[in-house]
Amino acid sequence: MNNWTGKYVSLDLIIERVFQNHGYEHEFDWNDTLEWTGEALRLIGAPSIYVNKVSGTHPLTPHVSVISYKGELPIDFCEMLPAGCRDYDTQEVYRYATDTFVLAPGSDSYNITTNAPESRSELNTNDDKVYTLNDSYIFVNTETCTLELAYRALKIDDRGFPMIPDNERVLKCIEANIVQHNDYRLWRKNKLSEAVFRHSEKEWLFYVGSAGNAMKLMHPDKRESITKMLVRLNPVINAHMSSFKFAGNQEDLNIGS
Repeated sequence: MNNWTGKYVSLDLIIERVFQNHGYEHEFDWNDTLEWTGEALRLIGAPSIYVNKVSGTHPLTPHVSVISYKGELPIDFCEMLPAGCRDYDTQEVYRYATDTFVLAPGSDSYNITTNAPESRSELNTNDDKVYTLNDSYIFVNTETCTLELAYRALKIDDRGFPMIPDNERVLKCIEANIVQHNDYRLWRKNKLSEAVFRHSEKEWLFYVGSAGNAMKLMHPDKRESITKMLVRLNPVINAHMSSFKFAGNQEDLNIGS
């Protein structure tokens, strides 16, 4: 079946398929297998590969504790969703920082907006809550707080292993990537013929493109919300304050009778 139902399967199923379909007799290194799986998912690159997630909903991805203006991003973090960073206690939404110096990670000028000399206080004061991202960390202009993040993530199980969209093309893609990596190693050691390795490589190249196309098909419900957001005649400039909660609502223009 080529249509994705929104369900996911465990990586264990892929490993079983690899041994069942290709007759390997040696065990795989789990670290290598995880890396190859993540590589394939990233190369598919379709937005629907990822899930929209809120921190605190999974035992491995709690809310972010900020200490000294710095917090560690969740292990499955890929991209912040629009207006997806807010204070857990006050619900105040942070925006992405535009100031070049206000959030310089690791520097004493990090909080320059609140520690500026009096002669420059008016010039440098910024009461907005802002954040920036750098090297698996989030930096904010609040010294200590708890952040609730809404972000795009790779779906993971309770072990932290990536889960795979239950779409046959995607399953074949992950399987083919694991096989071609293993066959490449065997070929380099002169334990496998080049013809077999090239066949594995060809299958991988086919399925990565096929999986990408399959996962880029947008569901009609999602397309409806995006359409209503794009065709508005009256732009809503403060939608960020509500984390774009009403962006997909149908516009109601009261222009009189």
